[in-house]
Amino acid sequence: MSADGSFPKLRCFTSGQANPMDNADTQKENIMNVIGYKVGKIEAEAAMTSDIVLHPDVDFESLNDVVEFERPSMDLFPGMNRKYTPFLYDAVTGGPLSGGRYVFDTWENVKKYAQWTVEEVEFEPGVKFWDRSIFTQVDKHIWKVVGAHDFTPVETHSVNRFQRWSYTAAPDHVRAMLDDIWPMLRQRAEQEGLGSVWLLDQPDERQIAIFTTGRSARMHADIAALNRSVEALSLTPSLGLILPDAIGLTKLFDRTGPIFSIWLPLSGRQGGSPVANPSSPPWPHPTIAP
Repeated sequence: MSADGSFPKLRCFTSGQANPMDNADTQKENIMNVIGYKVGKIEAEAAMTSDIVLHPDVDFESLNDVVEFERPSMDLFPGMNRKYTPFLYDAVTGGPLSGGRYVFDTWENVKKYAQWTVEEVEFEPGVKFWDRSIFTQVDKHIWKVVGAHDFTPVETHSVNRFQRWSYTAAPDHVRAMLDDIWPMLRQRAEQEGLGSVWLLDQPDERQIAIFTTGRSARMHADIAALNRSVEALSLTPSLGLILPDAIGLTKLFDRTGPIFSIWLPLSGRQGGSPVANPSSPPWPHPTIAP
């Protein structure tokens, strides 16, 4: 907070470095050349998710720039496959919500990334990444991937649904059941016309999560079309209905909204597009070019 009690515009920087948002040209076109990703099984053993309640004064345009500014410092971390960043407004409070959905190649790499973001990353001098005043509430987890699959190209994934449940059954027993039902869950996701599906397990916390995306980014010419995609995904029968009753589930979280940024480090390393902005248009692109 500033001296007069107002909330400052979102900014990020490293010590001794000018903020490129001050002089960036507006990105007029998002010419995509995504390479290094294919439709099919996602080669990932681990995932990380965060759900963030942002400070009420955070606006989308500033957040969009900050996420793109921070990307080159973060998406080169070993083992990251991708990161989806959602954005929406809380239906009750009207406040902004965001977060992250990442997959990694190994459990060791996701653990190291989570630790790195807690202990080392600073975009404001002396303030650790998760301690910034723009975040009023953060709920983050690392997961073991039971299965993950893309049915359409990653850059077409413009909306997402993330669901979490706690469970009471023994973790080893749960993992065996999840391994058994993954082929059925993946098949159902394909039948529902989804873009991607991940089935995740957190045995230490006794939680399960399912992440799904839509596949309609190329059809979003306006806000109405994006709204229809969000509504369609939210009304799709939950894949959680496939989870066995024997697991002892209690629903904890269920949120659907647009994805405004997809970090694509596999593509960027090979000279392709390092990021996709699947909801732009109708939302504005970052003013920082990739």
